[in-house]
Amino acid sequence: MEKLTGLDTGFYYFDSPGMHLHIGVLLVFDGGTVAASDRLAAAQSRILERIDVMDHFRDRIAEVPLGLAEPYWVADASFDIANHVKGALSEGPMTRSQLIDTASSFISEPIDKTRPLWELLLVPELDDGRFAVVCKLHHTLIDGVAGIEVLASLFDLEPEATEFWGGTKASPTHTPPDFDAVVRAMGNSIFSKVLRAPKDALRMMEFVADWLSFNAADDNSKLLRPLFVAPRTPINGALDKDRSLAWTAISLPRVKEIARQAHITVNDLVLVVVSFALDDYLGAKGWPGGEDLVAMMPMANPRRDAVSGSNQISSLFVSLGNSLPDVRERISSISRATGAAKKFHRSAKLEEIVHLIEYVPPLLTWALSRALYQSRAFDFLPPAFNILVSSVRGTDFPLYFAGSELLEIIPFAPLADSTGINLTAVSYHNSLMIGVVGETHLAGDVELFISAIENSLDRVEGQLGRE
Repeated sequence: MEKLTGLDTGFYYFDSPGMHLHIGVLLVFDGGTVAASDRLAAAQSRILERIDVMDHFRDRIAEVPLGLAEPYWVADASFDIANHVKGALSEGPMTRSQLIDTASSFISEPIDKTRPLWELLLVPELDDGRFAVVCKLHHTLIDGVAGIEVLASLFDLEPEATEFWGGTKASPTHTPPDFDAVVRAMGNSIFSKVLRAPKDALRMMEFVADWLSFNAADDNSKLLRPLFVAPRTPINGALDKDRSLAWTAISLPRVKEIARQAHITVNDLVLVVVSFALDDYLGAKGWPGGEDLVAMMPMANPRRDAVSGSNQISSLFVSLGNSLPDVRERISSISRATGAAKKFHRSAKLEEIVHLIEYVPPLLTWALSRALYQSRAFDFLPPAFNILVSSVRGTDFPLYFAGSELLEIIPFAPLADSTGINLTAVSYHNSLMIGVVGETHLAGDVELFISAIENSLDRVEGQLGRE
């Protein structure tokens, strides 16, 4: 029995019928040597072989009565791989359009919390001879960086691997949770928080002082933004459950060359491209523009290996410089914003502040989430931020699953209430894969946003090439 951290608990209780806090990914493989009719059984067998090297993939959540303390991971005694790896219903090979619809419907549905918090849907055959797997993993179980590590555990480094490179762990013991043990652990947890509270309160006051001091320096207040100061746009409001997906693949060498010419990182270039794409995409929806939009930028904990918990992330909110029409000026503004964010993240040890969420009772988190959803509060409140943008570094070499080469890995991160679009970029082999999740009534056709992303990259590349 293992207690969830405060951050993991927050992800578990804060999702709602409109805000599904699971991470999605679409994996596309070549045809390999396994017949389409045998691919589901082969996938189930391969995952079972390696499931015990992935933390909590056999575990479910045991909640504390009345949500008075953090819940626990416990082994699921009734675990059945067929409940987690299923085949998509199709009368024949799927087209791209059908794959988009199937993946969108799958991502739109919440994960069953009575079981381990992950599900896979296998599409056994596409109309070009390939096949696909759509994955759904709750944020309580995993964050973006760990997601890449978990996927790597399932893959081989060559097509005909005979030995698993990832090591092994002992299978969990299927013991039902002991109520008395839970009560004792809950008491110990509360007592521990009481002892730590004075020190943590002091740390919070230091953080506020650090923030005020940091914002007072130079133009940091324009580059790093607090919550709820973002302008309202057509993609900001209360969320419903339906999601629409779109994606594209861009040459990674091309992206790196553009970033080199701009003297910025690939991550900064993604934000620049998103910034210009939002100008066009929101302009087509009637937004007048001229105001700086705000992006939430997740940041990995630099000490993630030394800290417990499935999620080792925090977030900062950076200006996208939309009031600056000149390409070079906007590049400079965004680069300075992300530089300021990283500097503040290091100096303030933001990951320590994020984990203070453990002082919020889970019942209160759940109640707040449902109240915001039922009241559609973010149709009236200012948006917390305008868009979520994250970048994750994948592998620079090909991976294989049951003899089939992984051709595409397309990420779909969850939406946060008040924000109708999330864009995630993952590098894989020689491509930068960009996945977009949109809330259907706020974002509309997210294929149009993908087109705006591609046009924005062309614009930045063209402008830099003329200089």
